[in-house]
Amino acid sequence: MGKIVWLASYPKSGNTWVRMFLNSYFKGQEEKQDLNTLDLSTFGGSSKTSYRAVTSKNVDSLSDAEIMALTPLAHSHIAAQKPNEVFVKTHNLLSTYYDIPLITPTVTASGLYIIRNPLDLVLSVADHFGLTVDKAIDFISNPNGSTAPTETMVRQIFCSWTENVKSWSENPPFPVFVVRYEDLHATPIDMFSEILSFLGTQPDVKQVQKAAKQCSFKALRQMEKRDGFTEKSQHSKSFFRVGKTGQWKSKLTETQIERIIRPNYAQMKRFGYLPDGY
Repeated sequence: MGKIVWLASYPKSGNTWVRMFLNSYFKGQEEKQDLNTLDLSTFGGSSKTSYRAVTSKNVDSLSDAEIMALTPLAHSHIAAQKPNEVFVKTHNLLSTYYDIPLITPTVTASGLYIIRNPLDLVLSVADHFGLTVDKAIDFISNPNGSTAPTETMVRQIFCSWTENVKSWSENPPFPVFVVRYEDLHATPIDMFSEILSFLGTQPDVKQVQKAAKQCSFKALRQMEKRDGFTEKSQHSKSFFRVGKTGQWKSKLTETQIERIIRPNYAQMKRFGYLPDGY
């Protein structure tokens, strides 16, 4: 039985990009890259498939409390799929729900947490969930933030951006490597190499360069256009929207900037996201 390496983030922070890189790096370039096969190599921690595998009950009809009671079994089932480490995506808080860990520690090896400037994040959240920017600001500030259960996913409990960041980056119960989305954009080869080193893999520079090129934003958009992507929201034209940093400077009003900074000041300062003058 293996152990889980969690690929964690608040929604729309670059999780899929990192998953695709890891998929490309470890599988090599021989196979055709397809966004829709990601869960074959990097599992979804909230996928109903794993919950259905550990119960004879109808998962679609279970309450949140009943789902949480199955969560340790579902995570153990995922960990058992490979003999060593298993990459598993999550947006969940590193905390408990109904007194049960959202992230099961007994089957966890480590975590990789991707963090993104909330000033940019809010624009992607607005597009993905079909919200106005002001509603998206409310969304990332909601202490009870979650996604409703769907046909394929159980509820994900991510709370506010600040609480999500704190839970994964302040005294986690297992090793967690925090990587900024902006640094991935600025120096992808260096940052992906650091991720591999954290995972205990000696980076092959040429292979890192190939995988990074294969997973550039342009390449991912082309893949989505070619094959579609099951994770694309019905509210947006594409999952991979712009792929730039600093968009907020021309998109947000001063009032909106203030509304984002006020509840997130401490974590924004901690990770170097405060604009000049703050």
